[in-house]
Amino acid sequence: MQDGVTVSAPGSTLVTGEHAVIYGAPSVVAAVEQRATVRLTHSAEPTVSISSQIAPPISATLQDLVAEGPYRFVIACVLACRERLRGGLDIDIRSEINHTLGLGSSAAVTVATLAALEGDVTKTLHTKALKIIRAIQGRGSGADLAASLFGGALSYQVTGDGPARIASLPLPPQMSLFNVGYKTPTPEVLALVAAKRDADPAGIDAIFAEMEEVAMQTIALIHADAWPALGPHLAEYQMLMDRLGVSDGALDAAVARAVATPGVIGAKISGSGLGDCVLAFGEVPEGFAAVDVAPQGVVFHDNG
Repeated sequence: MQDGVTVSAPGSTLVTGEHAVIYGAPSVVAAVEQRATVRLTHSAEPTVSISSQIAPPISATLQDLVAEGPYRFVIACVLACRERLRGGLDIDIRSEINHTLGLGSSAAVTVATLAALEGDVTKTLHTKALKIIRAIQGRGSGADLAASLFGGALSYQVTGDGPARIASLPLPPQMSLFNVGYKTPTPEVLALVAAKRDADPAGIDAIFAEMEEVAMQTIALIHADAWPALGPHLAEYQMLMDRLGVSDGALDAAVARAVATPGVIGAKISGSGLGDCVLAFGEVPEGFAAVDVAPQGVVFHDNG
């Protein structure tokens, strides 16, 4: 571990594969050029101090740290590396990620913190980060972690506790997002879908199988750099999200408004649904916010 380091990681948005990716299906995720930055320095005090723009600062001894509250992901990263810590730490977090657009800010902060602690930007770090996310929120695919770590557009798939399969894809055209003004927390939506699957395993697994097929077709088109041909596949995945019960009137209306805009390739929910965002490609529809792809993932900055 270095004495002092500043690391940034981009946010992310899912292109396709929502929900089914939790159960082993492939997905596509893109990094977005809004970054979370973690500045980590060693302290002479035997404490870990954490500050940010989003919550009051905290300070505690390593023995008293508990992975809870607004800094739970950062604290979990510190606790995962505690055996190698030589003393106290000062951690300052700054983020330009728009929290209203569901751009994976927690994943970006987790990846940036672990990279600062580990000095590592390999798939090993992704495995550690995914373990942390799952320990805190119970479920998680790790697709957003991969985008924050490696940047660009990626195909992503993970089965159970096995290693993730991550591959680079050609970069997408202009992306834009519209927030419907409310968000059901992702762990709650994932738990809702899991409960539906417990009640109707054959029916929900049939939807997941269709989602997997659409995602595979989407990945094949993107590998051919045929992003303009994705419209029907995005529309089909949106229909499947609706059948899964995670779309609603506001999301449906935003999708319809986007696809009616000249020059839009396609649009669908991005993320777990029941609020949050709609993602569009091509021309930026009225009310949508343009987001740029981050071609680079984790960046180590000059700490001076």
